Amino acid sequence: MTVPFAQLLRDNPLYAIWDTTLRPEVSALAALEAWLRAGVKVIQYRHKGPFRRAHFEECVAMATKAHKLGGIFFVNDRADIAELCGADGVHLGQEDLPVEEARSFLAAERMIGYSTHNLEQARRAAALPVDYIAIGPVFPTSTKDNPDPVVGLEMVSQVRSLTIKPLVAIGGITMENAAAVLQAGADAVAVIRDLVMGDDLETRTRDFLATLKFPVR
Repeated sequence: MTVPFAQLLRDNPLYAIWDTTLRPEVSALAALEAWLRAGVKVIQYRHKGPFRRAHFEECVAMATKAHKLGGIFFVNDRADIAELCGADGVHLGQEDLPVEEARSFLAAERMIGYSTHNLEQARRAAALPVDYIAIGPVFPTSTKDNPDPVVGLEMVSQVRSLTIKPLVAIGGITMENAAAVLQAGADAVAVIRDLVMGDDLETRTRDFLATLKFPVR
């Protein structure tokens, strides 16, 4: 990666997440290709169930294709899978492998993203060896079975003031409210459900990116 990750996020502020439960009839690889063609640069694979060989092979294929097309690929939760499949990094939650333990066996070039849900978690994250911090849920979300309390735009601004690390906001973000999240201080918005609506993922993503093109920062 020639462009620093922080700059890449600011220049391409849509962080796309593929959740394996939302559109099982759609190929994850096809979705990744559509997103990259539309202009997305950072994509995450999110699978919360048992990780089978098919999921690992899917991650290998997605990492390979992302790199071929100039994208950055993360695996959610599983640092071991991220390392073995050749992903660019792993995204860890509060209940996942501790950051220091993940960093101890990940290759030096692998990145780590870290989820936070309040100011205290964000403060601790700012001191950890992570490459970006996620804050959320910004708005109510139906993607998680037991979501954390909604943090709102004000929390995004407060976390922004705590750290110079790249800040990715997540949770209930849609085409209608995404620009306001960037205006609150996030470098990028992570979106799951609102990017897989409809039949044409590429057009949907281009439309979404258009709403982020000129945010007031």
